[in-house]
Amino acid sequence: MAWQSERYGQALAANSRKLALLIGINRYPGEGSLLQGCLMDVELQRELLLHRFGFAPPEILTLTDGAATLSGIQSAFAEHLGGQSRTAETVVVHFSGHGQWLAGSDHRWQPALLLSGSEASTGMPAIPLEHFFHLLEGLGTAQLTTLLDCGFTHTAPSVRGNWQLRARPVAAVKGSGSSPSAHPSIGSVPEPQRVWPAPPKGLLITATTPQDLAAEASWPGFYAGVLTYLLTQYLWETTPATRLAVAFNQVSSRRELGMFACQRPTLEGKETARRIPPYFLNLTQSGVSGVIQDVKGNRAQVWLGGIPPAALCGLQPGTLLTPISADVSQEAAKTPTPLVLRSRSGLLAQVQLSTPEGQFPPVGTPLRENLRAISNNLKLLVGLEDNLGRIEKVDITNAIASFSWMETANPHERQVDCLLGRITPEMAAAFQADTLPKPLQVNSYSLFWPGRELLLDSCGPVGEAAAVAVQRLVPRLAHLLAAKRLRTTLNAASSPLAVVAELASKDKAPSLAARFTQAVTSTPVELGMQRFMRGDPLRLTLRNNGEQDLFGYVLMTDPTGQLHLLAPMPQDNFTLPLRLEAQNTLVLPRLPETEGELRTTPGSSDLLTCNPQGLTELLFVASTRPLQASLEALKSMARKLGVTRSPMLLNGPLEWTHILMEELTTRAAESLGSGDPDLWWLDPAQSLTLSLTYTLV
Repeated sequence: MAWQSERYGQALAANSRKLALLIGINRYPGEGSLLQGCLMDVELQRELLLHRFGFAPPEILTLTDGAATLSGIQSAFAEHLGGQSRTAETVVVHFSGHGQWLAGSDHRWQPALLLSGSEASTGMPAIPLEHFFHLLEGLGTAQLTTLLDCGFTHTAPSVRGNWQLRARPVAAVKGSGSSPSAHPSIGSVPEPQRVWPAPPKGLLITATTPQDLAAEASWPGFYAGVLTYLLTQYLWETTPATRLAVAFNQVSSRRELGMFACQRPTLEGKETARRIPPYFLNLTQSGVSGVIQDVKGNRAQVWLGGIPPAALCGLQPGTLLTPISADVSQEAAKTPTPLVLRSRSGLLAQVQLSTPEGQFPPVGTPLRENLRAISNNLKLLVGLEDNLGRIEKVDITNAIASFSWMETANPHERQVDCLLGRITPEMAAAFQADTLPKPLQVNSYSLFWPGRELLLDSCGPVGEAAAVAVQRLVPRLAHLLAAKRLRTTLNAASSPLAVVAELASKDKAPSLAARFTQAVTSTPVELGMQRFMRGDPLRLTLRNNGEQDLFGYVLMTDPTGQLHLLAPMPQDNFTLPLRLEAQNTLVLPRLPETEGELRTTPGSSDLLTCNPQGLTELLFVASTRPLQASLEALKSMARKLGVTRSPMLLNGPLEWTHILMEELTTRAAESLGSGDPDLWWLDPAQSLTLSLTYTLV
């Protein structure tokens, strides 16, 4: 092992030569919906490699749409990556587009990457994955990271709310004499053998398993592959010492990915990934929110690749970004002038200097959030499913319009927070296979996550009128919006408050952490979305490594989308807030007394696993202020409901979260360049919000 460590150390030298090939295809010939996020994937990776991993522009070759042909890819490997004779020490290869299983005459299917259709006449509109892996094997370095943001298995429909599948149905290999129809439906003959080639050298990250689905999604102002966006965003904000296995685990455990349970990213080369940083390259700074791309006159263009996806939808003009100096001593000697965000489209923002006497730093300077402007009237966007009729859509739209805090939206045109539609026979059969407690009623109205995953217990009776269904679902929709508004305060990367949140089964090492404030040396044993058994003892450990006492709440969203309070507990009559003292630890639920450890009031051992099966999220919201107003509101709520134990389902979640947000933030001030009453300012030095997501089975 010593020789391997030495070899990796040599490869991570600052002067190592780096090369990247980024392939993205949105436009394919024939029928079917066009992909919209593959070119954005290329841009996401390019900006990350340039400004986070130190690549030079000539070291990155991009092949998009019509240029991504078989000959174009082969030339890129031969001329840019250099084959055996002239390769770099570190190589990154990325593909975003459609994948597909190709059916041969011998009842065997092989996976392939679909390429641009400009060479369809040559009989090679696709490149078999085995051949693509062979090109990778021909490179003269083992310091190779390959990322495939596509799927290979396709199930109808291709478009699911905000999500578009990146796979085409099975096709025949040209000249094989076979066709998809040559393979009768499952049950009449054995399932064809799907042959997955041996992975190439280095590290292989795929968007999903060979048999599962992969998708791109609509984000605030842009489309991108789910895996690519979540991975690149995390790599902007992570610590320099993060190992690839840790980064992969954090991305796989994101709530955004958990809402589409059909997609399960994979990582080949796990043992190597436990030892090396992402892309075999060390980072220099922690908690980067973005980078200056261009400066023109009194304005600069900024790429906001590091802002958390859940916070991006609430990010408003007025946000302050501070340049991060590469020279720590220089940064301490002269405080850089903050930049004020004036407008934003997707991840691109226009900024100005906060003071007239300031000066823009050079292009390529990384930035970190200094003060976040948040909309205090953020609405819930409800997407209408395609299986609704025209009159139904009108009735639902009118019913929702009577509530000022939500509105309907076309899920094919913009990001939505949930979907409202009917249960189809196919849905009922599919969801029943997931062992729901009772059968779903076909044609009844229900709520779904944006990727068409069912929100538990939202299904209504058959024959229910559309407007009545909206009224029935209003309390649930209010919970969804309350959680959405809280997530706009997520700031694990930008807050200097040194709190670490870890989740672990009883007597086991932590399997999931919300953030890292120091070097990451250990990696989780299990990779992917963390799964725990319902009823199992599970503990949440909060460590305050800072010098300030913090006050806060532990909240939970369950698989029904509802928001619960876990701590402080109703048993305490809400006389004291949850207090996390400086240089101390808090465990939830209570463990046997341990010296130097803060303990909560005794609670049920299954407090964190008492929900139904499905996606569960923990939110730790903390402030340097005591949060007395929200605590009094909880006390009144518990008294009205007669609740004496945790968890406590929030009654009036929108009203309570509004009170909490008021305490976490400050109102718009003229001194900050805005007097907008619809804005709150979140100071990361005074407030911290962390998220942990896991699945109960």
